[in-house]
Amino acid sequence: MGIVRFAVKATLVGGIVYYTVHQGLWSKSEDSVQLYGKIYNNVAPYIKDNIPKEVVNELPPLPSTDDLSNSVKSSWNKGVIASMKFLSNTPTYVTNGVQSISKTVQEYIKQQSVSQKSQ
Repeated sequence: MGIVRFAVKATLVGGIVYYTVHQGLWSKSEDSVQLYGKIYNNVAPYIKDNIPKEVVNELPPLPSTDDLSNSVKSSWNKGVIASMKFLSNTPTYVTNGVQSISKTVQEYIKQQSVSQKSQ
């Protein structure tokens, strides 16, 4: 039974990955925004027509493609900046780590030599 379950899950995941690659989700940001626009245009009418009015009034509106595009670009840029900042500071992090380890090892060696002399 485990093999069948795995096969079904793998098929579903593979199909989802294939479909998203085929639709352009993992390519340029413009393609992703176009895909969101397609989904938005196809799904929004069903949501508005099939959800009770009380629930619809409480839900925030779906973001527009312009808002989504700006948000994705901003998030991407922040991620790139944070990654570059980390990479540029990596030598400092490594140096601080090595110094800390060296200091800890030296203190440990001193403690061991003092405890051996007292015995």
